[in-house]
Amino acid sequence: MSQDICPSCKTELSNDFRFCPSCGYDLQKPVVCPNCQYSNESNSKFCQECGTPLRSTGKTKPEAKKAEPEPEILTQIEPPTKNGITVEFPFSTAQSYDFAVATAQKFATFKQYGQDKKAIYRVTVQPNEMEALAELLEHLKGWRKRTVYVNGEKVTWDSAFAFDWCYEKKKASFKPEFYCFGYENEWQFNAWGCIQANLPFVENAPWFCWGQWLNNKGEWKFDKERIRHELQKSLYQYRFCPALRPELIQDVLNALPDVVNPAKDKNWKFVERWGDENAPGLTVITERFGFKEKVVMKGVAPNGPGAIKEIAKRMKFSLPPTHK
Repeated sequence: MSQDICPSCKTELSNDFRFCPSCGYDLQKPVVCPNCQYSNESNSKFCQECGTPLRSTGKTKPEAKKAEPEPEILTQIEPPTKNGITVEFPFSTAQSYDFAVATAQKFATFKQYGQDKKAIYRVTVQPNEMEALAELLEHLKGWRKRTVYVNGEKVTWDSAFAFDWCYEKKKASFKPEFYCFGYENEWQFNAWGCIQANLPFVENAPWFCWGQWLNNKGEWKFDKERIRHELQKSLYQYRFCPALRPELIQDVLNALPDVVNPAKDKNWKFVERWGDENAPGLTVITERFGFKEKVVMKGVAPNGPGAIKEIAKRMKFSLPPTHK
């Protein structure tokens, strides 16, 4: 029985065969229609029920070779500059994405690597230009994929921009020019020009007791090295704040007296150490309720605003109005 093409292996058959010489397919086996499932005679080329073609009349054309995808061209991203603060961010679905890109494009140092969803953007500024970054930082708030480099080294976001929230409060405060001196909170009042120094100029500030007694006459010497160290430690993460003035901090430290004596200087007073009268400190005799007793002093403290006024006078510096 003549067949044109073997239904199984598509081999062309020129003679009558019962079985395909290539694959052994039974050529008299009924052909089931793939459309209506009707069982047709083995030599049927079209379904007797619905007319669907049952086999091709020639060799099957070889499948067209699928085009291989073009290799992806990766954009070479150069290392961040070793001079300055570099902010980097990628494409994002955040609502502020378009605003962030538009703001970044305003910088002369703006760079873009890649396109569309593979794009990466960079902006570099110098420490004295941090004010210009304020708008971009606002747009990048809450983003997970954002990176900052300081002089080419990748650092955590907060180690470079911890100042952001405080600086925003300064700009929104009643007296922005006095905010950093603790104008809005008496317990934060300071001459350093930064409330984050955590060394306020108030009577109960413990840092006034960092030092030692020079003699039993009441002369107290401040430990300026410790004070300097604590300032550096506290202000490190705020070092890029546009409002921070390192030169002012050093001037205040220089103007702080090396030695004070509350027994002779009315701008200072003794700070009592409560507890054991034999504890280290300066022992003085004081009268309380008509009785004289020994009191151990652990350090000194400002006696009103006179102490800080004297420091400001040495610096030729004007304090906020409420503290003059």
